[in-house]
Amino acid sequence: MWILRWLLLLVIIFFLVGFLSQNAEPKVHVQIITWESPELPLSFMLFLAALIGYIVSLLVAVINQLRLRSEISAQKRRNQALQHELERLRNFALEEDPGTGVSHT
Repeated sequence: MWILRWLLLLVIIFFLVGFLSQNAEPKVHVQIITWESPELPLSFMLFLAALIGYIVSLLVAVINQLRLRSEISAQKRRNQALQHELERLRNFALEEDPGTGVSHT
């Protein structure tokens, strides 16, 4: 299986290099608010935009994963506390009959 992953990665890199080399001619610059990038090939800008999108989505996924793990651990703690309380109530000795108020001891 690892061989297929490496072959797929190699094919993707091959196509990426081909795309970057064929689209090296049109030069563009990007302006974001007041910052302006240097003039770079369009293919490089597209690659950079895809990379930034990948990193942002990865950060969002990691933050979401951490939040969910925190929520799961809090629910596990609450579940253990409730189970402990249930065991304590099961072992609680009844000293008075709730209907008559008469002691059975």
